[in-house]
Amino acid sequence: MSAFSVSGLISGIDYNEMIEQIMELEREPITRMESRQADYNKKISLYADLSSKLDALKTASEGLKTATGFYTRSASASDEDVCNVTASSSAAEGNYSLTVTALAQAHRIASSAVAAETSTVSSASGNFSFQVGAGDVTTVAVTATTTLAELRDAINAASDDAAASIINDGPGYRLVLTSTASGAANAITVTENVTSLGLPTGPVAGGVQLQAAQDAAFSIDGLPMTRSSNTVEGAISGVAITLKTAGTSTLSVTNDTAAIQEKIEAFVTAYNDVVSIVSTNASYNATTKKSGPFSGEATARDVVTRLQWVLGNRVEGLPDALRSLSQIGIKTGRDGTLSIDTAVLTEKITTDLDGVSDLFNSESGVANSVWNYVDGVTDTISGAITYRTKGLQSIVSKLGDDITRVEDRLAKYEESLIAQFAKLESLLSTLSTQSSFLSSLFTSSS
Repeated sequence: MSAFSVSGLISGIDYNEMIEQIMELEREPITRMESRQADYNKKISLYADLSSKLDALKTASEGLKTATGFYTRSASASDEDVCNVTASSSAAEGNYSLTVTALAQAHRIASSAVAAETSTVSSASGNFSFQVGAGDVTTVAVTATTTLAELRDAINAASDDAAASIINDGPGYRLVLTSTASGAANAITVTENVTSLGLPTGPVAGGVQLQAAQDAAFSIDGLPMTRSSNTVEGAISGVAITLKTAGTSTLSVTNDTAAIQEKIEAFVTAYNDVVSIVSTNASYNATTKKSGPFSGEATARDVVTRLQWVLGNRVEGLPDALRSLSQIGIKTGRDGTLSIDTAVLTEKITTDLDGVSDLFNSESGVANSVWNYVDGVTDTISGAITYRTKGLQSIVSKLGDDITRVEDRLAKYEESLIAQFAKLESLLSTLSTQSSFLSSLFTSSS
């Protein structure tokens, strides 16, 4: 309503209330447009939710649409004190005998002792340099005032190949250098030493080797192997072994059928979420006597229809005994959602895992087909949901423009009403004055 008002002192009429009622009637088209805007915005929001649930379905399909993604392997060691073992989906089922004879070690050397951490380590200026394996030479500058602690800090600031520390073994304080990489090829060699610190490698003799640079030594099924690290990958394809101590252990790689079943169940749940958001928001509410925002939305309806067709179809090129989801216990209910007969699914996974895999990830398999469809319908440029959302946003924008135009027109109309009633009140005021004047004339004449 306008900030201006019309006084009704002369007429006794509440012009402001009258104008407000008139404007309320005039605003009805705007109210209807705002209601339509809200409805369209609700559709836009729901399409965003639907797109999110389709993305979740796409993710669930991702884990089933290739054999590598579908299969989940479980690995175990008969003696977990000897090693830990994990397997990727590319690992082959089987049992392997592992014998560990030596663990990989990082080279560790200690210098000769000095009285304190604050003791100076050199009588002259120069360099302290070392090399780990065939890596770059690390050089730190030393002066006649450099202390043991300062040398340690300078090494740690300059090198990623070795870590420096100080230990006190009783007789004194020693600089300790430890290679950050294990293995025989990563031994520490002191190449230049202006300090008085003796080290077991380098130009100044002294110190002690605390731990030799050593490779891990082990055998798998009798075949001897070495590695620079205690984490062994590639010795058995798809299997990672962490060596812990010398000893013997049997490694077993099997299919993790429980994990595979969980993937399939997650796929079904994600699909049901898509069906539910569409059906719930397209149904008629008998209480409110209104249809849901997705009622009449062909794009949302077509998404479910297409997915139902994909999941209900028989997969081409597979044996008749295992070509559809219903044959592994997954069936469509009256409401369009899927249900799982867990006993049937478990039995199929146990007895014909490769067949179940093909059902999902063959070229025209269920997961492949769902992934391809969802990828297309949710495409941020050409996807059907993107097109529909942009169309709805365009309608909302146009309604906003229409509302603005009507608001501008009504503002001018309200101003004209105020002006007209103000004029009327002014006229009544003039007439009232004239009437009073004439009455006074007649009174004085009599």
